[in-house]
Amino acid sequence: MSDVERVPEKTSLSSHSLEVSEAERARILRKLDLNVLPMLATLYLFSFLDRTNIGNAVLGGLKTDLKLTSQQYNIAVSIFFASYVSWEAFSNIFLKKLRPSRYIPLLCLIWGLVTTLTCLVKNFAGLVVVRIFLGLSESALFPGICFIISIWYPRNSTCFRFALFFASASLAGAFGGLLARGLMTIEASGIEHWRSIYLVEGLVTMGVATLAFFFLKDDFNTAHFLTSTEKDTLRDLLEADRPNESQEFSWAEVKDALTSGYVWVNAIQSVGVGLPIFSFSVFLPSIVKGLGFSNATSQLMTVPPYAFAAIGTCIVGYYSDKHGVRGVYLQAVSVIGIIGYAIQLGTLNNGARYFGVFLITFSVYCGNAIGAQWAGNNLKGHSRRATGMGFQVAFGNLAAIGGSYIYPTPHAPRYVMGHAIALGCLGLAFTTATILTFWLREKNKKLDREAEEIEKRGEVADRSFRFML
Repeated sequence: MSDVERVPEKTSLSSHSLEVSEAERARILRKLDLNVLPMLATLYLFSFLDRTNIGNAVLGGLKTDLKLTSQQYNIAVSIFFASYVSWEAFSNIFLKKLRPSRYIPLLCLIWGLVTTLTCLVKNFAGLVVVRIFLGLSESALFPGICFIISIWYPRNSTCFRFALFFASASLAGAFGGLLARGLMTIEASGIEHWRSIYLVEGLVTMGVATLAFFFLKDDFNTAHFLTSTEKDTLRDLLEADRPNESQEFSWAEVKDALTSGYVWVNAIQSVGVGLPIFSFSVFLPSIVKGLGFSNATSQLMTVPPYAFAAIGTCIVGYYSDKHGVRGVYLQAVSVIGIIGYAIQLGTLNNGARYFGVFLITFSVYCGNAIGAQWAGNNLKGHSRRATGMGFQVAFGNLAAIGGSYIYPTPHAPRYVMGHAIALGCLGLAFTTATILTFWLREKNKKLDREAEEIEKRGEVADRSFRFML
């Protein structure tokens, strides 16, 4: 029986959890925000930067210097996602069994080294090899952070925090464009511009990984910045949010997650938002160049859409948490993205198409932030949630493999096929969000009816847990 079909058991909370004031709750969450999120966001910023900087490297001469055909370039992009997905689906199982504070920084150090060594690549074969190792080493981070946030925060606080962290991906695009633009203005003797991009970004990533060994914590029980009283309070808040949740590793929960219809529908939803975000992020510099800008200016013109997406993702995440819903917001941002792609397909006006870029970037980043947390919000049990979230993310990234091929160079500057496919994917995201909203609403009604039956018998029913719509 999957978790969305299980009626929560009765719970017994400590009296302290019932006495937590809103001010005390806010103070503790603010402590988490200041001590947990910055390092997670920084790690993901460089993770996203190091995987998508190949788009900036193209404008810096990578395809020309390595004599890549359009097909070879697409293979180099897609092979990352193939290796990424191969480990991503099960990475959270190892994260649960190992120490996150050591596992994640070590992988960050490895992918930083791989990024640095990319500057030494001489041909297509070498590029493929480094992209494979980059995918393997980065694969654990995103599902791992999704899970980490879910065990530190109550459910109605996760989307905004995840949005803050995920906004770093938007900032990675903006930062990558600025850095690439700056490096392309430097005439360094003996090193091509694209090699400078990989060298600088790789070395900085390795520095961040070193810091992560000191700043990442396994969970709130090992957090030095929380007092023992604050730890007890947070424990009670999480228990009230997910009564009787198991924290020990369980193969039964792993199996339950992989056979859950809820997890599979979320995985399909992840395809709907996953293909557009990765294809658009990698090919955005080329798409913007198609609006008539030079290579260097195109790098710079990718910055404003990413900055807009970062701000918008945080605002949408805040209100999603405030209203305690996910589906409606996912539907809304999907429609906004569909409008953005329709503008790309429907007009030749470069100003309008650049405006459409803002809508698309906002949509795909918001959609991924909401979708990634929605699955975890409704899965009880650490092993079930870790597995379900990892599987969902991996399934969505399978679509990214196909997304690597939807913007071939001969289709420039309109890229009709790519925009049309991405538009269809956002339509899929809208549809699955609608299905999940109605499905979970019926599940909540069933829980209410069962609670009423218990109360009619003079017993106390547990109404503490309801599925987040």
